[in-house]
Amino acid sequence: MKIKKNMISGIIITLILSAVAKVLATWLPFLGAEAIAMLLGILLGNTVLNQPSFAPGMKWAEKFPIEIGIALMGLTVTLRTIENLGINGLAFILIQMALTILVVLWMGGRVFKVSDKSSMLMGAGNAVCGSSAIASVAPAIGATDDQRRTSVATVSLTGVVLLLILPILGPYVLGQHNLLLGALVGGVVQSVGQVVGTAALINPTVVTYATLFKMLRVILLTVVVLVFAKMAQRKDDSAININSKGVKIPWFIMGFVILLLVNSFISLPNLITNGAKQISGFFGVVNLAGIGLNLKLDTIRKSGGKFLSYGLVTGAVQVILAIILIKILF
Repeated sequence: MKIKKNMISGIIITLILSAVAKVLATWLPFLGAEAIAMLLGILLGNTVLNQPSFAPGMKWAEKFPIEIGIALMGLTVTLRTIENLGINGLAFILIQMALTILVVLWMGGRVFKVSDKSSMLMGAGNAVCGSSAIASVAPAIGATDDQRRTSVATVSLTGVVLLLILPILGPYVLGQHNLLLGALVGGVVQSVGQVVGTAALINPTVVTYATLFKMLRVILLTVVVLVFAKMAQRKDDSAININSKGVKIPWFIMGFVILLLVNSFISLPNLITNGAKQISGFFGVVNLAGIGLNLKLDTIRKSGGKFLSYGLVTGAVQVILAIILIKILF
C-alpha cells in the first residue's frame, strides 16, 4: 500500500515506539519486545497519542510491515527442521496443532460464545505463531480489524503468562530432559520471540530444541491459512481472499513458502539469513506496537474479560495437551 503524506507522522511514531520496546527488552527480557510494544502502545494510544492525525499512519504500520516480516520468515527455516525433529517430533507438533485448533474452535463457539472468525484467529494464533499467524489468517477469512486486534492482544498476553510459568512448570513435570522441555516450550508458546525468551529462562540447549519445534509450526502456517480460508468460504461469503476457483493465497504466504524452499536447497550467506531474522523480528514488534496504538479501551471493555478468559483457558489446555502428548510420544 502506498504511503500517503498524512500517514508519515503515525508511521514514525510507531517505529520509534518499536525501537524503544526493543531497547527496554534488554532490561526486561522476561516480557520481550513484542509484549512491551503492545502494552506501551495501548497505554499511549489511549492517552497522549490518541489524536486523529496519527491514526492513518498507525493503521498502516500495523498491517503492512508484518506482511514483509512473514515472507522473510521463510529465510529463517528450512525443510531440514522436520528431519532434525524426527518422526516423533513431527507427530507431536501435528497432533498438538490439530488438537489446539479443534479445542479453541469448540470453546469459542460453545463456551465463550465469540464469533466464528474470532475463534479461527485465536486458533491460528495459539496453534502457529501468535500475531504473525493472525495477520496471515485475518485477510483470508475476512476478519474485521477489531477481531484481529482483540485476538492478537489476547494471544500475546497469554504468551506472556506462559513465559512466566513454563520455566518453572516444565522442569517440575518433565525433569531436566532438554529435548522434552524444548518440545513443551516450542509446541505451546505463541510467538517466536516468546519461545526463545521462555526457553532461555531454562537453559541454552532448550533454546535450540524449542526453536526447532517452533519453526516446524511456522512451516505449517500456510496449511493453517488454507484450512481456515476454506472453512470461512463455507460459512461466510465475506472471506475476501476467496473466489469461485478456490483460495487466493496472500502474497506474503507465497513469499514465505518460496523463500523457505530457496533456503532449503541453496546455501545462503549468514548475512542474508540473519538479516531476514532481524528484520522479521523487528517488523513483528512494529505490528504489536501498531496494534496497541490502535486498540482502544472501548474495544477492550467490550470483549476484554471474555477474551482474556478465553486466552488463559486456551493456554492451560495447550500445556496439558502438550504434556500428555510428550509422555505418550517420547
